[in-house]
Amino acid sequence: MNVNLKLYKKQRSIVMKDSNLLFAPTLNNYRERPKWLMNLILVIILSVASIWITSITNDLTADLKEAGLSETEIDQMSTFTTVFAYIGGILAPIIGIAFSFLIFLIISKIMKSDVKASSLFAAATFVKLITTIFNFIVIVIIAIVGLDPVKHSITSLSVFSQSNDYLGVFDLSTLLTAYLFGVVLYATSRFKGKTAVIWTVIYLVVVIGIGLIQASI
Repeated sequence: MNVNLKLYKKQRSIVMKDSNLLFAPTLNNYRERPKWLMNLILVIILSVASIWITSITNDLTADLKEAGLSETEIDQMSTFTTVFAYIGGILAPIIGIAFSFLIFLIISKIMKSDVKASSLFAAATFVKLITTIFNFIVIVIIAIVGLDPVKHSITSLSVFSQSNDYLGVFDLSTLLTAYLFGVVLYATSRFKGKTAVIWTVIYLVVVIGIGLIQASI
């Protein structure tokens, strides 16, 4: 039985390395060689860069003037907002990675996967890096065309109506994250294809459901 199990794992490893699924070979490598530090550093750098681009394209002063604040209050609020944004740019990705790691770990334990926790943390960090790169590119494109990244979206259905919060729930970034979620379960946790798809669908339903609830509030 142990010999057959080892042979099966070896065959799965070979299949993953030759997989045509985007990012599957990389996430498969993290199963045996979990590396995350450089990816985490890149995530933080890109997050801070995104905030910087957003800060120079978003006219916060005009919004505060419309709210009736004085010049002194505007200066104080602008400083506070900028500092808070940069702190958030560092902490938010780390918290997001930790949350994703816990989700991957819990699901893997439920499905009795033998994947190491360090491998799942490396996979969670890689997923965050890919989504951060995607969002960074989107912010750069929006900034180049002269729009405000805070007020405009080009990756969701809200492109047809920026004021419609419900349309904003259906976003390409959500689909990308769901795809990566499934590939981690398939390539790193070594779930069967159908099982990974089922969990991915559950993920999409939950995320979109929560988004729709938030949009209705």
